[in-house]
Amino acid sequence: MEDVYTMKDDELIDEMSNLSNEPSSGKPSTYDLLLEQSKKMGVVATKAFHEVKDILNRDIQFTSAERFLNGFPHTTKKQKELDAAAKLKKTIKRYHQVLGAARTVFPIKLFPDDIVVDRTKISIIKRDFFWTSNVISFRVEDVLNVSCSIGPLFGSLTIASRVMSSVDHFQINYLWRNDAIRMKHLIQGHIIAKQSNLETDKLTREEMIETLCELGVDSDR
Repeated sequence: MEDVYTMKDDELIDEMSNLSNEPSSGKPSTYDLLLEQSKKMGVVATKAFHEVKDILNRDIQFTSAERFLNGFPHTTKKQKELDAAAKLKKTIKRYHQVLGAARTVFPIKLFPDDIVVDRTKISIIKRDFFWTSNVISFRVEDVLNVSCSIGPLFGSLTIASRVMSSVDHFQINYLWRNDAIRMKHLIQGHIIAKQSNLETDKLTREEMIETLCELGVDSDR
């Protein structure tokens, strides 16, 4: 199409040149001058129109955003650092998800003790007076055994750890009976999952609690 338009434009220009080169009998009139000028302007306008039309009909390929951003190494590096930091914060927050917690009964224990279990560790908080506390934390992998003693209303937990300290076991008394049983199942299931290398990190909080409690349930005779 471009060749056709070019040939037509060249023919029009040649015709205009021939007209201008033909001998005239006299001085050209104003009308002839205006007519010749308008023809020249028409040729130029027609040529410009066809060129613009040809450009609009072409397929324009834009550079993808990924290729565009790859041209800025500093921006890409900064974005990767931000993504890594956000991923790390998300992982830490996930590891701190509390799977279970229990508190001793007040007023039998005037300053209540707490036991908290999350995805990676077990924390025991002992209190002896107002605004004072002694926090003991250890990994689930370091727990050797957990036992539970229950009565009609209350129960107690005893946790044995491989961590070398002044004591090799930690005991929490005067928990509600159901709380003591629930925490025992949760911790026991956590120990079994770690020792069996079960992949529980991808489970949601609710799914992990249910799975660990099922693993830690005592088998009936």
